[in-house]
Order: sequence, then C-alpha cells, then structure tokens
Amino acid sequence: MFNLFKKKKTGEVPLDCPRCNVKMNKIRKHDVVIDVCPGCKGMWLDDKEIEKLASYAKGGKDGKKRK
Repeated sequence: MFNLFKKKKTGEVPLDCPRCNVKMNKIRKHDVVIDVCPGCKGMWLDDKEIEKLASYAKGGKDGKKRK
C-alpha cells in the first residue's frame, strides 16, 4: 500500500469540505490533486481524476489506459 496521505504543496487554494465545511488539505499523486477533509476524512476529486488514479494503480505512469 502506498502512502496516500503524504502531503506535498500543490499551489492551490484550500476548499471547504462539502460535507462538514472544514478546510480541506490538498495532496498530489502524480498529476492528480486530491482534497482530503481532516474532519470527516472524506476525499474529493475533480472530474475524470478517478480514472487517472485507476490507471496509475494498474501500472500506467502517464494516466492513460493501456491497450
């Protein structure tokens, strides 16, 4: 298992959690920024980013599906 919660600076403005309104932390995995709520532990992604993470998990380094 990889360390998903290792913090890296993203340069993006923190957002409020849509579930509990706490300021979320941002972590970067490859080129995907994940918003993580320290309150409810929810994780939020932008559109299409779950597909990129799934591709990385399957061994793709560029976020594109392999044939």
